[in-house]
Amino acid sequence: MAISVLDSANSMNSLLNSASSTNSSGDIADVLSEESTFQTQLENIQNKVNNSKTIKTMTAEEIQQRDDDLREASTELEAILLKMMFNEMCKTVPKDELFGDDNAMDIYKDMYNEEITKVMANGGGIGLANYIYEHMKGYNH
Repeated sequence: MAISVLDSANSMNSLLNSASSTNSSGDIADVLSEESTFQTQLENIQNKVNNSKTIKTMTAEEIQQRDDDLREASTELEAILLKMMFNEMCKTVPKDELFGDDNAMDIYKDMYNEEITKVMANGGGIGLANYIYEHMKGYNH
């Protein structure tokens, strides 16, 4: 059964578009970059599901590999969404006068947020990865 995971992202796109209309041009580029990453991850999940065999024709090893791939993709997607959330939350915090406001600190904060959200997602996160996994696992049965 072919599915369209991208259709479920329409509300996310409209939210990002409305958020980008209120941000500066640098922030808009960041949001668009994150949206592109989000869309790519959604397409990867959709391709993994649509290109897999049905459960009835798969061996036990293929079923296990499919489940592992879905779990990994779901966790990565949750990490991306958490990173987007962290980045937006960090924008609400006043700038630190001690370290200044330069590109190096912005890059460091972005890398820090990325690693923190990966660890969070791998540790169970907010439960979104499990929800995505269980939902996507139900297809192709």
